[in-house]
Amino acid sequence: MSFRNRRRTRRVSARWARAVALVTLAACGGDAGGGENTPGVKGDTITVAAIMPLSDAVAVIGVPIAAGQQTYFDALNARGGVAGRYKVKLLTQDATYANPSSTVQQYQKVKEDIALVAGVVGTDHVRTLLPLLQEDSIIVIPTTFDAAWVREPRLLPWGIPYQLSAINGLAYFVDNAGAGRNICSMVLANGYGEAGEEGARALAEQSGTRLASAVRFKQDDQDFVAPITQLRNAKCDATLLVSLPGVTGKVLGAAAQLGFATQWIAVSPAWATALAQSPLQDYLEKHLWIVFEGPEWGDTTVTAMRDMLAAKEKYRPEQKPDLYFGAGWVIAAGAHALLEKAVADGDLTRGGLLRAMEGMGTVPYGLVGDYRYGPVNDRQPPTTSTIFRVNATKPVGLEQLVSGYGSPIAAKFAFTRKEQP
Repeated sequence: MSFRNRRRTRRVSARWARAVALVTLAACGGDAGGGENTPGVKGDTITVAAIMPLSDAVAVIGVPIAAGQQTYFDALNARGGVAGRYKVKLLTQDATYANPSSTVQQYQKVKEDIALVAGVVGTDHVRTLLPLLQEDSIIVIPTTFDAAWVREPRLLPWGIPYQLSAINGLAYFVDNAGAGRNICSMVLANGYGEAGEEGARALAEQSGTRLASAVRFKQDDQDFVAPITQLRNAKCDATLLVSLPGVTGKVLGAAAQLGFATQWIAVSPAWATALAQSPLQDYLEKHLWIVFEGPEWGDTTVTAMRDMLAAKEKYRPEQKPDLYFGAGWVIAAGAHALLEKAVADGDLTRGGLLRAMEGMGTVPYGLVGDYRYGPVNDRQPPTTSTIFRVNATKPVGLEQLVSGYGSPIAAKFAFTRKEQP
């Protein structure tokens, strides 16, 4: 045999050996742990990160989300873990909501030691990470609901997008109040607020309803008399509020003081249970709806609710009812579904996780609407909402006004990927 033929034979044999190794890996259930190509997987442990505010004013969201995640993983690990083989370790990092670069800093610290990021709070924080995710082939599960996430290939979104929540909440008001009503918006001057305002404008343009006023404010604003006066002068019958809990009370306190009797319609991150027990209780019960998804807290007719409450009692009995604890549970469930698919595929590498995300199909979350995954252009988020009204006697201060409500405008909303700077 010539030297050239011997060299060709060795190359063919090497390729065959690699192919056999890959087939064997898949047949054995894909034991990808511990290799240099499987960051975050060591032995029987998969490490995932969560990056969220744990010590600033938005910790009222971040802390219970982290608790909900950890509770889910505690219960999962007690059952044997992912595919009965891998325990999940949650590495929680503190970021500052007002500073999106803090999330980048925390991400850079942990990226070599994690399989994925299961939770980032803040629309602008997620946007800031997107170029890095492309470079590193890391998946992030956002805790925000911008419609742009639906088409982002490195994101595993869940829940109804803010734009659709805004559309559904305002449409429900218009359907019940009748034509000729003025709708308005008051939103944070950031990516989160922009997403809500986009929904309000879509509803106005496609329904023929007048958007009488659109007001923006900053997270650190203290005086809301001027913007509330602007809305009152515009004769707003319903006003979309895109806010965070620490600001919501100030906004609605100013509205109550000025006697502004609009129907406030807020997306879910505006709410905190403490608001229901505040001096604003009467005003909120008369004038505020919260638009999100799923059942009331404690509705044990829902399997996922029963599972969450049982785990909470076992692993975190001190945890009080909290909307964001439930969100953490859902985020962890999404991470679990992804990891189960990757193990079934025999590939926990970052490339394997990306392929698993495309092959996940529909995930029935239970506490929120079903989400259809698959190739990024085929994804379909839930499009219907639960609209809650304030009731201080309820566990999280909210009771269901209507469930499964969906505007035709929300159902036909076009999801597009935003260009990154």
